[in-house]
Amino acid sequence: MTAGLLAAVAAVLVVLEGLDGPTLPATLGLIVSGLLAVAVVLLAEARPIALAVAAAVSLAVSAAFGLVPTLRPEHTFGIVELAVLSVAVIRLVMQHPLRRAAGPAALAILAIAVLPTRVLLHPVNAGTMSQYGDVLVVALTAWVLFLALLGLYLRLLERRRADLDRLARQAERMDHARDLHDYVAHHVTAIVAQTRAIRFVTSSGAAPSAEDLDELLAGVEQAGGQALTSMRKLVGILRDETPATATAHAGLDEMLTEVVGTLTPGHPPPTVSVDEALSDRPWPPASLDAAHHTVLEALTNVLRHTSGTTRIDIRVRVHPDRPDHAEVMVENDGRPTVSPLPAGGFGLTGLGERVRAAGGDLSAGSVESGWRVTAVLPITDRPATGRWRSELRRAASGTAVKELR
Repeated sequence: MTAGLLAAVAAVLVVLEGLDGPTLPATLGLIVSGLLAVAVVLLAEARPIALAVAAAVSLAVSAAFGLVPTLRPEHTFGIVELAVLSVAVIRLVMQHPLRRAAGPAALAILAIAVLPTRVLLHPVNAGTMSQYGDVLVVALTAWVLFLALLGLYLRLLERRRADLDRLARQAERMDHARDLHDYVAHHVTAIVAQTRAIRFVTSSGAAPSAEDLDELLAGVEQAGGQALTSMRKLVGILRDETPATATAHAGLDEMLTEVVGTLTPGHPPPTVSVDEALSDRPWPPASLDAAHHTVLEALTNVLRHTSGTTRIDIRVRVHPDRPDHAEVMVENDGRPTVSPLPAGGFGLTGLGERVRAAGGDLSAGSVESGWRVTAVLPITDRPATGRWRSELRRAASGTAVKELR
């Protein structure tokens, strides 16, 4: 509707300009070339072939005015026509491939350059032409160069916007993939581990007791229910129109209790210790979310990639060298095994991206006692000062440690 309104206004202005023609043929020439330019630019969206036709008609009218003195207008050469052709050149260079736009754009620029000659060749304006001819040439050259450069600049801006949109969509897909892994992989891994345990027990020839079998099946049921809950949570995030930056947790202790509670029966219960200075202090949401996923991913890897695990230690303490950071460490003594589950590629890699996005660092590797995953995360939005700094330093010295059972 906006394009139609602009076209109507421009058409009226073209007709008013055309009435300045000294004869009916001159008036018709001004109106036809002007209306065609308006139609091409505002209604046909400056298609290359349409613009080439409009520019050719404009050149033909200008040539007719130059060859037939009685057709030359005295006051106006088609200002609206010049304006819409200028817009057409900009849109053509901005929106179309250069190999398609070069020819029509050059033709339109030529039409723009000769438009003023319709008036300047009139005998009344001969003195003006001889006096300001050089200035006119320079002005027209600068104008057409400006049109071309502006079109190229807008083209680059549009390409940059498209690249940013593509990168944003790619990042969003990666976020969804990480969320799917983080929410579901842990519980599915637990289901697979429990199922393998049941098959191992039943294939040994000795039937398990009803209590043992019920405990194993309860673990499968628990993991399946948690997987469904996580899937619903993920679907809720995907449906939400506002981007979710981090999973909301009530606090550090509640988060650890929640994650540890996802371990199915048959696995050693983790030993959890937390510096008291960290337990009762609010964490930045991104850091708490990264800590949650660090513990969850480490426990998932215990289920997937180790055997014979007898000890799982979770330690959250103030970093000894960086008192405004916390160290979240998960260590186990299991032996590495080849997992029957395919690697998804979003485990430690995705976790590292999440930790770095929160302003922290992640390390993972084998130690003498087994395998350790450590995340160092900021626990203050700004450097710690005063009493808070002294409490953090006291915690970093090894005192005031609370164990969660």
